[in-house]
Amino acid sequence: MDSNTIFLYIIAGAALCFGLANGIQFLLKKNRTAKTTGTVTSIKTTLPERTKFRNAKWAAVSYKVNGKTYQSQNRIQVSMAAQIGSVVTVRYDTQNPEKLYHFSVSRIVISFLIAAVCIAAAVFHLV
Repeated sequence: MDSNTIFLYIIAGAALCFGLANGIQFLLKKNRTAKTTGTVTSIKTTLPERTKFRNAKWAAVSYKVNGKTYQSQNRIQVSMAAQIGSVVTVRYDTQNPEKLYHFSVSRIVISFLIAAVCIAAAVFHLV
């Protein structure tokens, strides 16, 4: 087995673990969460804001649940186009409304697809 094949299996394993962990968390907590809309109150980026490539925005959000306004305890990833004051859909914990979740079914599906492509490339020696 050459180093490219080993590398593909490592990437596949990491993607599979990521997808499984997120999928299990989604299934376990799906019934304990609800959706609402919120307003972005502050934003941090992983790299300097002017860097667009491989950058991400993480926002603190203010939102209402049952007439009470909450400020999120944690940050959620938002679009690079989001600004302070932008309206976003959030998923919060119904038992602890200050806590936001950032489940993404598409992220779970994409991680499984990456794992499948890497395994296929390794098995059929496509690299």
